[in-house]
Amino acid sequence: MARSSISWLITLLRVKVNDTDETIWTDDQLQDHLDMNRVHARRELLMKDVDQKVYYSKFGMLEDDVTLWGSDSGNAAEVSSSSYAANLVDGVFVFTQDQNNDYYLDGKSYNLHGAIAECLEQLAMDPNKARAWERGSVKYSHYDYMEMAKYHRNLAGPGSTMVVKTYRK
Repeated sequence: MARSSISWLITLLRVKVNDTDETIWTDDQLQDHLDMNRVHARRELLMKDVDQKVYYSKFGMLEDDVTLWGSDSGNAAEVSSSSYAANLVDGVFVFTQDQNNDYYLDGKSYNLHGAIAECLEQLAMDPNKARAWERGSVKYSHYDYMEMAKYHRNLAGPGSTMVVKTYRK
């Protein structure tokens, strides 16, 4: 069963790949496509505006279970989610009053265009999937899923891997 913390992302991905009637992919399958395009953010220092009410992450499309950490007298403490409003689409956190503090983010961010490309590549490999889309009075046919997948891969940006060497005593 798909995680409830990314249900909004699964719904958005379903709309983007035109599977709102759930005939092509299950929620678990779409979750897998999203997970293949996931980045873990650990202790990312959030940027803040001059009033120190609005904090920004460089990540967007965040999972619902993000955690903000603040430092109070040098000690890290989890920030209650009731003290801010979060916009998970673009990674913005708005507090009701000045914070005068640095905040850090722990969470998972998803590259939606990468997940769309994964779905389209899967469709390109299956000759039995419908190639005609219909939405209201608009009908659309497209036969080159790989061209569309390439377009979304370009929007997804370059992938990178960071290797961190850890020493144990």
